[in-house]
Amino acid sequence: MKNIVRINRGSKMKIIKYLMLPIIILSLIVSGCSKSEESGKGEHTLVKEKAYWTCTMHPQVHMDRPGVCPICGMDLIKKVEDEKEAPANDKDMANMVTLSNKKQVLANVSTIIVKKENLQEQVTAYSYLDFVENNRKTISARFNGRIEKLFVDKTGDYIKKGQPLFEIYSPDLVQAQNEYLIALNNSSNSSSLLKAAKKKLEIFGLVPEQIQTLERTREINITLTYFSPVSGTVIEKKVQEGVYVNEGTAIYDVAELSTLWNIAEVYENNLSNIKIGSSVKLHLRAYPGEEFSGRVTFIYPVINSQTRTVKVRNEFSNYGGKLKPQMYGETVFSNAGGQGLLVPEDAVIIAGKRAVVWTKTGDGMFEARSVLIGNRFGNKYQIVSGLNEGDEIAATGGFLIDSESQLKTGMPTGHQHDGTTQPQKKKSSDGMEGMKM
Repeated sequence: MKNIVRINRGSKMKIIKYLMLPIIILSLIVSGCSKSEESGKGEHTLVKEKAYWTCTMHPQVHMDRPGVCPICGMDLIKKVEDEKEAPANDKDMANMVTLSNKKQVLANVSTIIVKKENLQEQVTAYSYLDFVENNRKTISARFNGRIEKLFVDKTGDYIKKGQPLFEIYSPDLVQAQNEYLIALNNSSNSSSLLKAAKKKLEIFGLVPEQIQTLERTREINITLTYFSPVSGTVIEKKVQEGVYVNEGTAIYDVAELSTLWNIAEVYENNLSNIKIGSSVKLHLRAYPGEEFSGRVTFIYPVINSQTRTVKVRNEFSNYGGKLKPQMYGETVFSNAGGQGLLVPEDAVIIAGKRAVVWTKTGDGMFEARSVLIGNRFGNKYQIVSGLNEGDEIAATGGFLIDSESQLKTGMPTGHQHDGTTQPQKKKSSDGMEGMKM
């Protein structure tokens, strides 16, 4: 009996073992699936945290797929978090951006060494060309008569002094010739009457050769040729052949165009940079890329109360006849102003009330420097403070470095990360405001 009991107990243990084995296996499978699901979730979270799409202008936008910025509509760019070059909690690296050589090439980043240069202050003003007032003349009739023939009959013709202009019949001229011949024939008359008769012919416009011919031939000419008293270009012909003119009627409007005035409208706060006699440069829309040289001759005494500008008159020689009245252009006034630090305009990023320059601090490392800018000289800004001679700065590509900084910090570089300083302004001579944080 004892042996039978032992057999039964062993059988029961075997039965229990066989029954528990599937349950254990099932538990392991369920546990493994749970761990796999958790592992999968962790991997999914890791991928989601590793790559995202954002906007360069609005770095607060984070998307898990490509698309456009919901704020400005720009295409989103892919950003990988493990590419961050500086830890977010490192205060010393808060203003630093590190770019690989590949990124610098893609961003077209080039650097220059800051150095002192001659400060040639420039003021640019819109202007137009005009006639020289005392070089513009009107040829008018000095007597009543009828124009029989025009020798100069087109606007734009150039005439020289002494050149025949028109032929005219005038009873006044016939009478004046007759009076002169009577004075010549009466030797008993006083010389004063002869002089008066001759002077009348001169006032009517007869040249000495015509009076001498009258003395020699003693014949009265019914029509006489009128010769030009001035040289210049015919701006307007006001009569036609056969027209009867009265004394004082304008026949030609003539101007000498070898020299022209250039009238520039300069803001009153720039007048200190303009001196009479100083040289100026003129750029005309009609001749892109060409530059004309002149000098300041007069500063008008009255300021326009509406535009707060004053007219400055400059004189230009019209070599080759390229300059024409009423042409529009830009006049550049220059004034030497010593030396100072100058940087390219592309190197300065103006963000609101703050101006920033990116300085190179190491291999691929750039730091944002707040600067105070002064006047603009051509395509360069004067740096009043914030940089030192010898500093290496990003001359191009600064905007893309700034965008990289925004993606790194989530804040625009136009604001201090710690928010402790306020912008200051410096009024420059050309009317723009310098900026500094």
